[in-house]
Amino acid sequence: MPDRSELALQLTDAIAATQAAVQRAGDRAFRAYGLSHRAHAALVAVDQGGPDGARPMEIAAQLRVSRAAATTFIQRLETKGLVETTPDPEDDRGVRVTLTRQGLDVLLRAGQLERRLAARAIEGLPASSISRAVYVLQEFDRRLAEKQIGVVR
Repeated sequence: MPDRSELALQLTDAIAATQAAVQRAGDRAFRAYGLSHRAHAALVAVDQGGPDGARPMEIAAQLRVSRAAATTFIQRLETKGLVETTPDPEDDRGVRVTLTRQGLDVLLRAGQLERRLAARAIEGLPASSISRAVYVLQEFDRRLAEKQIGVVR
């Protein structure tokens, strides 16, 4: 049996490979609606702003990008008719970004397709194995955050 450090490396490799596969599957779902993975994430960030919309800085924080990069995403989505910007009633210099009817429709349909692809991927796997995997990954994430594991010198 491999030692614990080898097991840790195997776990992180498996997580990275799975994340890449999930991203590829999501990209296929989003491309069906003319979106990239990042554009879909931007739509989700706008949607989380609620009925009043999201501020560009909130979208940037959600996407973990600069405000300038978020503004570029917003402009691209606006050109496609998926979002609209309106003056922010609380800030004369700011704007609020909301989904258009078309944007909401695309967001919902792409999300449904993404869920169907994910469900297809786990077909045949026992529910107990899936639950155990979720628990292990959440515990691993918690421990990494708790220990704030960084580079060891």
